[in-house]
Amino acid sequence: MTAPKQGKLLAVDIGNTNITIGAFDRGNLLHQWRLSSQPFRTVDEYAVTLTQILQGAGFEANRLILGSVVPPLEVEWERLASVKLGLEVRIVHPTDPRLMPLSVDHPEEVGVDRVVDSWCALQKFDAPLVVVDIGTATTFDVVGPDGDYQGGIILPGLELGAEALFRRTALLPQVTVKKPPSVIGKNTVDCIRSGLYFGWLEMIQGLVSRVKAEFSGKVTVVTTGGLARTFAEDWAFADCVEPNLTLEGLQLVDERWNDLRHGTT
Repeated sequence: MTAPKQGKLLAVDIGNTNITIGAFDRGNLLHQWRLSSQPFRTVDEYAVTLTQILQGAGFEANRLILGSVVPPLEVEWERLASVKLGLEVRIVHPTDPRLMPLSVDHPEEVGVDRVVDSWCALQKFDAPLVVVDIGTATTFDVVGPDGDYQGGIILPGLELGAEALFRRTALLPQVTVKKPPSVIGKNTVDCIRSGLYFGWLEMIQGLVSRVKAEFSGKVTVVTTGGLARTFAEDWAFADCVEPNLTLEGLQLVDERWNDLRHGTT
């Protein structure tokens, strides 16, 4: 018998570009917001912004769980939640033994979001697994047959590629990333979109195939991240699209910790 899910939770994923916030009530994701990751923003500024969006949604949390790959912001948000908002704060670190074994050279270097994504996927699907996260970076995380984190691949993100083309060339415009009408572009914008969309799609598919080749038997492929839905119609090689995997993973970690606190499983 498991302990009941406890009240209203804020799950906060602090990344290099965005801070993604999920508002959960008894395990259900009710609201989601994104703030920019600004290391020079003060605790008071974040407190005002967070208070406004929570009041606007009519959501009153009683605790917050946090995973961060930006150490200065982790400190600020812990202070924000505990001192400014009076919330119980839980911080997830990649090497937490309650998650999964990390079979890599330097476990402390693995981003907590990558571990949370992998652990969350493991709660939903059988191992081995490949989790592809399409965000600021494009990352591949591999869970072995025994449920351990075995490492992965890191590439520049899709939007970083689009920004680099714009900034490092004189005539190429900045474009939004979306699927063009055809592979062969008939104008500059569609040429760029074709290169970004189909180029990244083929790269991801090729890398997934190479990872699968290192295992015998079925390997489940899960895609997530802010741009996961952009490619959804062409994810023929993916078994499932889970756009909110990190937030859901943080919520499940919180739930697991509640169970352990109450001596249940």
